[in-house]
Amino acid sequence: MAATIAFDEWLACSALSFEWGESYDSKDWGCLAAIITPELNVRKPDEVDYTDVTGKKWPSISAEDFVKFMSRTDFLGDPLIDSQHFLGASKYEKMSEDENLGFHQLRAAHQRYTDLEKKTVEAKGHCHCVIMHRYKKVNGVWKFAGLRPTIRWNEYDFHKMYPNFKD
Repeated sequence: MAATIAFDEWLACSALSFEWGESYDSKDWGCLAAIITPELNVRKPDEVDYTDVTGKKWPSISAEDFVKFMSRTDFLGDPLIDSQHFLGASKYEKMSEDENLGFHQLRAAHQRYTDLEKKTVEAKGHCHCVIMHRYKKVNGVWKFAGLRPTIRWNEYDFHKMYPNFKD
């Protein structure tokens, strides 16, 4: 069994995961930038892996490029899309004194609207997955350092959420 994390680490890592989801859902890219490490990656394998969602993965990615990618108007920055990244049960593993992994049940609900008034829903798509978050201590402060979602199944028309997405 993996080593457990201390209570103060649990509080810090849980708060980071909350802010991660909240920054996506509120499109608060400044918040996202504030909670992440200068360079993101995950362990086992050593990459940021969004293959299940977008087909993209990176051996590592700078914080600036990660925020740019997530906030793209053909992805989460699309003003016609509302989302809620809802975390369920979680477990944590201590990898070292300055690194933890979190495994979270996630339901990511998405709605695409026909226009900016957001009165008519064009499509719904909800993702059900387990997402691994990596946390790293930087200058004594826990930061969000990487992620890898593993989609279990999608509900409704998730494939219609990002019709203009380009590699």
